Parts: sequence; structure tokens; C-alpha cells
Amino acid sequence: MKKQPDSKFSRREFLRIAGGASSVGLLYWLLRPAQASAALLPPGAQDSTIFKAICIRCGKCVAACEQKAINFDEAGFPFMDALQGWCDFSGDCTKACPTAALLPFNPDIAKIGTAVIDTDRCIAWNLTCQLCCGLCIRVCDELQQAIYRDEDGNPHIDPVRCNGCGACVTICPRSAYADGNPQRGKAVSIQSVNSVGL
Repeated sequence: MKKQPDSKFSRREFLRIAGGASSVGLLYWLLRPAQASAALLPPGAQDSTIFKAICIRCGKCVAACEQKAINFDEAGFPFMDALQGWCDFSGDCTKACPTAALLPFNPDIAKIGTAVIDTDRCIAWNLTCQLCCGLCIRVCDELQQAIYRDEDGNPHIDPVRCNGCGACVTICPRSAYADGNPQRGKAVSIQSVNSVGL
């Protein structure tokens, strides 16, 4: 009578599979794409290096933000997430910060970053009707008036007026995902600047 093969893994096979799975997981963790918006720090944030050295990742700034504009990156540090909400520069995050990672700032001159329009993805830039979309212009008109149309109806950013609040990103109707990356998906994004204690 033939002996039936044992269907259970031997210890050696189990360790080989577990080791391979662990290696794949470690490689993914080391080589995964970083979040594009993780460098966008809350208003009043110190230089990125100092910020990360001082921030204790307590989450008080995240909880204090009524606009839900602050989120956690993969390491647990707070960053501005315009996909979730926009910054109203209320200063609630700095008041909640128990360390000097976020310093008091002047909301009239504070700047988180500057909006940039991806003309390849922008609806207004790619449709023939002159006044297609324009949601970013409408929301910005109520805030900074930093987005305007050219003679062809295409939106442009005034980098002097733009404070990087992210309202234009939040309202942009383009899908939040392109190539699996939510930051590349929107037609407008925010480029980081240092906003220390303005």
C-alpha cells in the first residue's frame, strides 16, 4: 500500500515561507513610496528637522483642528492633509501643542505652501467650455483670492496671495487617485514652504 504524502508543512518549509513573507514585508516597508503631503507641516511649524526632534506625536494638534486638515503620517507625525480638509489659520493647533514644535503665528501673513495646478488633470484646462468647473476659484474668492482665470478661462495661482490653505485641493472634483497616489490624483496640490513662527 502506497503511503499518502503528508499534507502538513514541515518545520523547515514553514520557516522558509515565513521568512520569505517577512522579507517581502520588510522590503515593502523600506521601499514604499513616501506620502507626498507628509512634508507639508501645520502653520507655525519649525523647520522640518527641528519639528521632528521636538514633536512628541501626541496628536493634540490633530484633535484641535476643526477643519480636519491635520493628519498623521506613517511615522505618527502631523502633516497638513488637504485631501481631508483645509486650514483656516485659527491657531488652534498651536494652542494645543504642548511643545515648541508649533509656534504662534500671524494668520494674516502665515504661509503653509503654495498651490500648483496640474494642467493635465484640471477640468477647466482640458474642456472646451470657457467656464467649465472653476470650483477652486470660487472657494478661493471667499478666502485669499489667489486663483484667477486667464482670457481662455484657465485657472492660475497667484503665488504671492496663496497661503497654501488647501481649500482648492479639498474642493477639486478630480479623483483623489492616479497611479495609486492620492497626491498626484488631484488637479491642484500644495508645495511646501517653511512657515516658522510667522
